[in-house]
Amino acid sequence: MGSETAMNTFLVGGAVRDRLLGLPIFERDWVVVGETPDSMLARGFRQVGKDFPVFLHPETQEEYALARREYKQAPGHQGFRFDTDPDITLEEDLGRRDLTINAIAQAPDGTLIDPYGGQKDLTNQLLRHVSDAFAEDPLRILRLAQFQARLKGLGFTVHDQTTQLCREMVDRGDLGTLSRERVFKELEKALGASHPSEFFAVLASVNALARIFQGVQLATTKNLDGPARDTSAELRFSRLVLENPALDLQDLNKRLAIPKHWLELADLTRTWAPTFCQVTTLSADAILNALERGDARRKPMRFAQSVQVSCQSLIMEKADQAQIVERWQRLVQETAKVTLPETASGLSGQDIKAMIRAEQLRRIEATCDWR
Repeated sequence: MGSETAMNTFLVGGAVRDRLLGLPIFERDWVVVGETPDSMLARGFRQVGKDFPVFLHPETQEEYALARREYKQAPGHQGFRFDTDPDITLEEDLGRRDLTINAIAQAPDGTLIDPYGGQKDLTNQLLRHVSDAFAEDPLRILRLAQFQARLKGLGFTVHDQTTQLCREMVDRGDLGTLSRERVFKELEKALGASHPSEFFAVLASVNALARIFQGVQLATTKNLDGPARDTSAELRFSRLVLENPALDLQDLNKRLAIPKHWLELADLTRTWAPTFCQVTTLSADAILNALERGDARRKPMRFAQSVQVSCQSLIMEKADQAQIVERWQRLVQETAKVTLPETASGLSGQDIKAMIRAEQLRRIEATCDWR
């Protein structure tokens, strides 16, 4: 690694953008100008990219990508040809990026290279595409939307010309070339942001909301907003499903590769939310039925999450929400304590099941001291 000092490297993308915005930096990406795959390997880097050369630093494990040009030659995100010739300039590499605020580079001495006006757009809180090459990858529509979800709190808006370009892409049917996995990844990032509603608002503004999230009413997405530390992306997805009855989960999963545990939690919540919120008026039988159908004994965490989302959506007062969550937690704990009785020897499976159920009902009645 002794010759590494001769490498022409630049910090790029999110790390530069977030530093200028005063936000935490979680990872750093680098562009290398004037190198080849062979020269990178000779320096001890490990290649990880198949479509284009990306290398991991042997010590920091940070990603170093060779400066490249892109050529669109077929539909879809895999329809690109990449050129990583050593004579490609930093400005050419930055020119293929999506938004101007992501097309700023920083030299080792701290100098900023900003050929496309990214710093000005940061000052003006604008999300603006670098060039018409933006239209070559329809995933950038969703990236634009999730960036707005992340940066809304800083006053960002989408540039009118970028909105218009996205509309043209949607009208052409470009979204149909996206893979399910890529679409879900952008949704997951947006749901983990402070203003997820902005993700859906941007999609609505470019006529893409109904194409991807048919059945989602824009007004309901406002309920998802708030500090990301308070609610996970998975729980926000369940609330989105709960508050949009016209949203078909199975149909949505055809367009997004939604994880199984997300689907299960959303389905459980949509089915049982009213029951969960009425715990103080339920009979012991009804409570035990909810615990059994919700698989609370085997999956207590999922059950607790479903109760939490249900309360956040259907109960106004936070104190009431916390009280109901706590009551279901007690009920789960008490019924889980019931084990096979010592007197069960010689009894049939049906009789044993009846004995366990009777004890669970007794514990539920004893626990329901709020009546």
